[in-house]
Amino acid sequence: MMPVKFNLIVFILYLYADIALSSFCYWNTACSYRYFSTQTPYNAVRGDIRDSVINIPECEPISIWGIFRNGKTYPDPKSAIRMKEAIAIRDLVVSSYENGRCSLCAQDIDNLRDWVIDNNMFDKTSALHDEGRQEMFSIASRLKQVYSKLNELEGANYRFTPTHHHWVKESAKAFLEGLGSKNVVMDDLMDPIKSDSEEDPAWNKETNKYKISSDYLAAKDRIQRRLGIEFSLTSDNITAVYDLCRYSWSGLNNKASPWCALFTTEDLKVLEYIGDLEHYYKYGYGRQNAEMNGQIPLADLLESFQLAKAGKGRIITAYFTHSRIMDMVYTALGWFKDSKPITAADKKRDRYWRTSRNNPHAANIVMVLNKCAFKKSSDYHVMFYMNEEPIRSVCEGGICSWAEFEKLLSPFREITSNNKTTALK
Repeated sequence: MMPVKFNLIVFILYLYADIALSSFCYWNTACSYRYFSTQTPYNAVRGDIRDSVINIPECEPISIWGIFRNGKTYPDPKSAIRMKEAIAIRDLVVSSYENGRCSLCAQDIDNLRDWVIDNNMFDKTSALHDEGRQEMFSIASRLKQVYSKLNELEGANYRFTPTHHHWVKESAKAFLEGLGSKNVVMDDLMDPIKSDSEEDPAWNKETNKYKISSDYLAAKDRIQRRLGIEFSLTSDNITAVYDLCRYSWSGLNNKASPWCALFTTEDLKVLEYIGDLEHYYKYGYGRQNAEMNGQIPLADLLESFQLAKAGKGRIITAYFTHSRIMDMVYTALGWFKDSKPITAADKKRDRYWRTSRNNPHAANIVMVLNKCAFKKSSDYHVMFYMNEEPIRSVCEGGICSWAEFEKLLSPFREITSNNKTTALK
């Protein structure tokens, strides 16, 4: 027989948990959590190149190199099927609220009940979303306002290269529209870095471990009790509802999705971490050949700026690709590397590997080569930007001398032309 004191403590803990759940109203939260791993809206984390551009007296930008992830898309076919099936959970939640078992606020329930299904999520799977198109258009428009040379694109002084996937191609088209250059054309569509034909079970090892950890199971229990439904939610159900939350969140006008009300902020952080683990071990520091693949675009960067320095370069070279390639490039550069690998056993809040911040929709890295005239002698400096903010940790103040730039990129000098073709094209 358990001691009365122990039973009282357990009762108090459950009572406190229920009060905490019922006191959280999503609709009027002053600052809703909007970090959804690789489905984070670009506007939630971006800077603005017009405000953050680094200008050096006596220096002129002569060449721009960038790599851009595609803008927001509709869900892939497999996710779309699960999301469509999960919509039925809405009726269960509303019924649970009407019967006094659900902890959601009245307005959260109203918003969920009134939510209008966007059939494009299921009819246009993997297609570029209108929001994604606007993300890419706006990035290019802001770049053009800062770099006047982008008004001079003609002949062979530019290169725009997307992968062959239609959503990436459409992202590149939107970017060109943002530049406003009517006669600019893209390269022939090319294949991305080839992925392994079969997934390595090791890639999902930490993710699967996390899904049976106390951290994840506590979140799963909170969600079940918060909704008060008799139907036992599986991990697949929770993932599908989470996808409804993040795919129906509008980043352009910062309008939250009513599906996000089904989660507390801590729940969303747990689900976000699953995305971090997945990308870390599939495409980041947890994968053996990720760094090698990421070096290939960087070899092209080095060559592009060497040509520009010799007076034979382009005004802009831009590649349009996928989230996994962004992860690989970060890994090759040594960016966002934690002192220890991230694992299922240790979800650090201050970790560097945060896909929400480093790999949102339309994530981008832009480098700008500047020609400077100090004391009548030519010199060159390179500025690094990520999501329109300077990367000040690369070099002092975010400004790299040519020597520092070459030192950083020199490990990639030996990448062959054939490797570039396989990876970038």
